[in-house]
Order: sequence, then structure tokens, then C-alpha cells
Amino acid sequence: MLCLAIGAWGQQAAEYNKLGIDAYDAGRYGDAIDYFEKAYEKARDNETVRRNLCNARQAQANELAKKDDFDGAIRALEVAVSVDPNNPAPLVQLGSYYLHQGLTRDAILRLEEAIEIKPGYLDAHEFLGRAYYADNDLPSARAQWEYVLETDPSRKELRERYEKALREESVEYDFKRGQSRHFRLTYPKEMNYQMRSSMLTMLERIYMDVCRKLQGAYPPGPIEVIAYGAGDFAKATQLKDYVGAVYDGKIRTPLSDADGALLEKDELRRRLTHEFVHVVVRYLVQDKAPWWLNEGLAETLSRAPGDIDAGLLRRAAEQGKAFTLSQLEGGQLNKLDRDTLRLAYTQSHATVQYLWSRYGHHRVRQLLTETAATGSAEQALVRLFRLDYDKLTRQVFDRLK
Repeated sequence: MLCLAIGAWGQQAAEYNKLGIDAYDAGRYGDAIDYFEKAYEKARDNETVRRNLCNARQAQANELAKKDDFDGAIRALEVAVSVDPNNPAPLVQLGSYYLHQGLTRDAILRLEEAIEIKPGYLDAHEFLGRAYYADNDLPSARAQWEYVLETDPSRKELRERYEKALREESVEYDFKRGQSRHFRLTYPKEMNYQMRSSMLTMLERIYMDVCRKLQGAYPPGPIEVIAYGAGDFAKATQLKDYVGAVYDGKIRTPLSDADGALLEKDELRRRLTHEFVHVVVRYLVQDKAPWWLNEGLAETLSRAPGDIDAGLLRRAAEQGKAFTLSQLEGGQLNKLDRDTLRLAYTQSHATVQYLWSRYGHHRVRQLLTETAATGSAEQALVRLFRLDYDKLTRQVFDRLK
């Protein structure tokens, strides 16, 4: 909401302020900023002008964020904060965008500033809890969320986040930490120094290999990785026993198989590679990558080409049980039984492996970039390869004959 009050701060500044309000109300935020900046030059100490310019910058940032230009949105908000430093609203918005970009420490700084200005600001406390959670500080995250839920118990999604954090903390309360250049590893006390060092070295090598294959897409660190002892992975994540690892904003992996046997080094590397690919895809595409592309790429970069079960796919095609890629757009993990989920993964793997081997990793990287820009993997496929979903699926299954 913008302010029209003039007071005694000068007719020219008041006129620019009025023009800015008119432009703002019409949704012309660039023009509004120009007018408010002119008013600001004339009346730098006026609270009304500062607040209006700040609000216009916030609106501009919101529009940029809708277009996935979070870097531009962050720049606009940093200006807003400098103009109106006692306003907590742009700090919360800025903190949420930093969090979206994986810049956890910057998010924490800005959100803590917002709460210093306005203690009890529920949105600030909720986002600060998210930032602490991303930083793997579960007790601090829970403290923020408990406060919000005591005040506003109707926040259902926050209640679910809180219960998830509580469950994880019950498993991880006595875990230790180690860190490398790009990763921060949280691990159970039975994991010795040699195992920890070996795992961090493995993660750094995975970082180098995957980012090189995807042409220099280097997500910022530290990337949180949590390793679990026997049984603790299922307890913390509540996933089925056939789920080997997961990325939910943090890479989570068991150190043992379902029978309690320590994972072989190659198997642990495969699982960590798979989940790290999800980190990179998230960094490049945010939430616009369809499930088949995300999982198919993770399988392609973590397994050998010969690992594709061609027989399973041929039988599915013969029996009319193969998926369409449209059916594999959304997440499948909690929707399908073990055998059907295996088919979904195998078909996604075969699809991306086909693109990778036929067109090369440069073109697959372009597919990710184009998907991020358009929001549609099928549109990107048509533009880059002249393949819609149906044609791509036919070519993948024709190759299996």
C-alpha cells in the first residue's frame, strides 16, 4: 500500500510522488520507480517517499521472481532495503529469495534483521526456520516454527515441516559433522574418521565429474549430505525400504542396505551421484524439470548404459503397460508400487540415455536450459530435436527391438 501524504516536504517531490503512485496502481513499476527516485532525490529524509520507493522495488522484485530472474529480484530488494532500512517486509522477501537460490547464510542474515526490526513477525520467523533447517540446525528451526504455530496453528504446511524436522532430529541428535569445499556431511557416531574422509573425497570427485559433464553447472555449497546407519534412513525419511537414497533439499543416504550390510564403495558412489545430479538439476531448472528428465538424467550419470533393463521395457510395451512421458511429468516416488516404480525409472533412464548417446551431453544441457526458460520439456524437445513426447517414446522403444 502506497502513501500519498505530502506534509511540508516540497511541492515538486509531492508531484513526483503522486505520479509514482499513479504508475504503481497501473502496474507500471519501472515508471513508478523512476518517479519515486526523483521524489527521493528531492526529499531523502521523508518517510513516505522512502516507503513508496521501497514498495515499488518490492513489486518489481516480485515480477522478476515470477520470471525466474531471482538475481535481478535480489538486486532490486537490496536497493529497497538500503532506501528503507527500518522496513522488515523487503528483508523477509529478500531472505526468501536468497533461500530459493540456496544462499542459506545470506537468507539467515536478512531474516534475523527483519525480526530485530519487528519481533513476532510470523512470516519472518517461518522463513528463518526454513533457513535454519536448510543449514541443518534443526533445534533452531523447530524453535522458530513452534513460535509461529503457537500463534497461528492453522498453518498446515508448516505443521508438516515441523513434524518432519522433529522426526529427523530424533534420529540425528547425536550425529557429527565434517566438511569439504562443497559439502557438509552429517554422519552417525559409528562412522569413523577414515569412512568420513573417504565419503567427502568421493563427494568432491562426484561434484567435479557431474558438473564437468553438464558443462560447468556448479551449484553453490555447502551442500548438505546426511548419512544414516542401519534402519535410521527409513525412520528419518519414512520412505519404503526399496528407496536407495533421496534428495529433499539435502542429500540423504543410508550407509547400509536393507539387510544391514555396509554398502560397497561403488554402490555408495552410485547413490550419491544420482542424488547429486538432482542438486544440479534443481540449480539449473528449479522445479521445472519433469520427473522423467530429472530421474532419467540421474540414472544416466550414475549407471553404465548397459544397466538399462531392455527386457523389462520390451515386455511393458508388448503388454501395453509402458508409460507416456506425460504420465511421468510429476513425481512418482510415493504413487507407485515397487515394480511399477522400477518400470518408471527404467523408462526414464532409457529415454535420457537415448538423448545423451544420440545427441551428446551438450544438447542435453541445452535441453535443461530450454526447459528452464519455457517451463515445458516437450516444447524444448520440439525446439531442439524436433521430437514431441510421442515421437521420442517411439524412437526409444524402436531402439530396443
